[in-house]
Amino acid sequence: MFVIRKLKTLILAAVLILSFLGVLPSAVQAATAVALDTTNQAIDVATVYTTSPDTQNQVLSEVLASEQTTLPKAPGFLNSSVLKGQDGTKVVALNQWKDLSSFQAYEAKQTPDTTISAANPRTFVFEIKKTETRNTTPAIAEHGAIMFSEFKMKDPDKQSELEGIVSQMMPGVMQMIPGLQWAAMAPSTDKTTISLIAQWNSREDFESLGKNPGFDKETNYWQAYADNEHDLFDVVKIIR
Repeated sequence: MFVIRKLKTLILAAVLILSFLGVLPSAVQAATAVALDTTNQAIDVATVYTTSPDTQNQVLSEVLASEQTTLPKAPGFLNSSVLKGQDGTKVVALNQWKDLSSFQAYEAKQTPDTTISAANPRTFVFEIKKTETRNTTPAIAEHGAIMFSEFKMKDPDKQSELEGIVSQMMPGVMQMIPGLQWAAMAPSTDKTTISLIAQWNSREDFESLGKNPGFDKETNYWQAYADNEHDLFDVVKIIR
């Protein structure tokens, strides 16, 4: 009887260990990834810092220090994804908040240090208007890489027109480039910017799009509407 009880105990322990190991990867992934809010129930905020390859690491360090110190205890804060442009010219922080008033209250209390101020931070609220995906939930994963693209509007009154064009283009791009896993169009509420956030398999896939008519420097579809800045970004840190 003792042997049987001991055997049952060992079997139960083994089952619990295997269950834990099976759950752990998904739990870790959930803790280090932020799903895009396609319902727009949260408030999405982007802050873009302009850098050079020489100043980027310092700006990144200051942004991380500031956000890790202040954001987790801010009322209404949900998460922040801090991105480092692979070309050295930008640092981007993508925040999610429970509501606009929480973000505005936090923003009113902040006094950026000299390094961050010198990076000319530009902040805007955006909404996810359209997504395309290959059976993958659009999410930003820590230590991964994503594309962050800014269409800076020449005429704010034409933002909705460009939104329509981008929406029409997105399904075709998914078919054209197998290495594009998902894409999300995110116009700003102040009509200054349309952002595109996307997950690519590789930089080669990302760069291949710009070699196609309608996307190259000479024939791109957005040139009458906006100036476009885009690159791949390393996801350095997710703050909660």
